[in-house]
Amino acid sequence: MDPKEQTQIRDAVIKLETKMEVMSESMTSMADSISKLADLRFELVTMKKDTAHIEQRVSRHEQELDQLFEKTRDLEKVQDKNTYVVGKIELFWTALITGAAGFLWWLLRS
Repeated sequence: MDPKEQTQIRDAVIKLETKMEVMSESMTSMADSISKLADLRFELVTMKKDTAHIEQRVSRHEQELDQLFEKTRDLEKVQDKNTYVVGKIELFWTALITGAAGFLWWLLRS
């Protein structure tokens, strides 16, 4: 082999080694990126589970609020009825006292 061929072979080997080093660095970088993507995927799955749990809790709270609203509405109806009954009782006692006072006044005048 002549020295020119040896130099060409040596240069080709050096270029090949350089390219392999660059590929090795690229593969390392790619492996890091894949690892980061896997971590992000795990975090996304965790966030989806958390979101689903929060959604269930919100749904349960909405149902409880609806039940409380219905109970409040029922209580207001009962309170309105009680107010009506109390008003009638007050009217009855007012009329009774007024009638008794009028009767006593009539007795005193007679």
